[in-house]
Amino acid sequence: MAGRLVRIVSLTLLFLSPVAAQKAPAVTPEAARLFNSAVDAFKAGNLDLAIERMRQASKSAPAHPDISLYLGLFLYEKNNQSPEAQVLLETVLPQFPADTELPLKLLNSYLLSGKTEKVSSLLASLKPRLEEDPRFAFNVIYTLVQRGQLGTAEKELTEQSRRLQGEVQFIGGLIAANSGHRTQALDLFQRAGQNGFPPPASRQTVMLADALFQLQEFRRAAESYEAYLKHFPDDKTYAFRAALCYYGTANFQKARQRLQLLLKQAPEMPEVNYYLGATLIELKQVPQAGAYFAAELKRDPGSYKTMTKLAYLSYLEGENEQCRNWLAKSLQLNPDWFESHVVMGLLQARLGQNDDAIRSFEKAIAEEPGYPKAYYQLSVAYKRAGDDARSQAALETYNRLHSAETARAAEALGMPVRKERP
Repeated sequence: MAGRLVRIVSLTLLFLSPVAAQKAPAVTPEAARLFNSAVDAFKAGNLDLAIERMRQASKSAPAHPDISLYLGLFLYEKNNQSPEAQVLLETVLPQFPADTELPLKLLNSYLLSGKTEKVSSLLASLKPRLEEDPRFAFNVIYTLVQRGQLGTAEKELTEQSRRLQGEVQFIGGLIAANSGHRTQALDLFQRAGQNGFPPPASRQTVMLADALFQLQEFRRAAESYEAYLKHFPDDKTYAFRAALCYYGTANFQKARQRLQLLLKQAPEMPEVNYYLGATLIELKQVPQAGAYFAAELKRDPGSYKTMTKLAYLSYLEGENEQCRNWLAKSLQLNPDWFESHVVMGLLQARLGQNDDAIRSFEKAIAEEPGYPKAYYQLSVAYKRAGDDARSQAALETYNRLHSAETARAAEALGMPVRKERP
């Protein structure tokens, strides 16, 4: 406690304490003077005077968290089993979430006074911190052992050891994922999860989700993003990634819900309009999609992906020249975007230019070998050309890719299908 009890020389420093979790109520200069005087008395070794002055400060500024905290700590210092100290420390505990000494002192006080029910309740409330801070968890275990609560200490130690093992497995999974060893990474992530790591409300949960996303395990990635978003619902970056996972696994209703909510919260967020428009196409709500692509193009005039989608809408509406114009703009910006070549092939096939269509579909496949729709259209084009052998081979590839969820997700997101390293 001595580390916290330093002289507060001004009201500003007192109320901008970095450990305070919420804005403190206003106080009078007299309350601040009494607070500083109490701290001086404590530092001088006069605990009774420190308590008396802090009580006066508390009367002048009732329920101020800093004053209540210090009064509780002074009373605890005088009598570790003080019921009044316990009440004060219970009151301020939620307001000082980063304070490591406060919950330990409260736990020690409960143990000394035999309040086992409150011990259980406190440990339950501290569970997120125990999961995220191993050093704090071991300090709790030390306190339990010191006070003879060996059963509870052993239970917490077993849980902490299991979680630390899970963290080691999790880190190994991250290394394997970033090294391209997909099977090993998924196995380590599974074992880490069985050992309780990562905790849902932790940064590691989104690290897991991002790794699963890159491994194109989109369903599992969505679950991890959602677990994180339950605790941090305003995190728009990960809400968007969750929407991409739903889109990629053809869960278009959930994708639309996430994207529509994001559009309200962050209308200028990149590609939200784009994917919302793409989702509406998949939901067969084509007439509604154009407005979102127009909004995305207004936000980013250089979005070649959006231009390709607008070309596809023009193709569906029978507007061949408009389709060609959009494709020309898109290909000028990025001549290698595979979806542009698919749409170009569709247009060429409609216009009777079958040889050109074959070249366009082949170009799309060269750029993205895991895109099933290109193989299907190529199969149709080969069939028109009378090349049954190539048509059958392309159709077989289409069927193989289309049956794999990873390929369908990669197709929807326009992501390359990654090959695992040996």
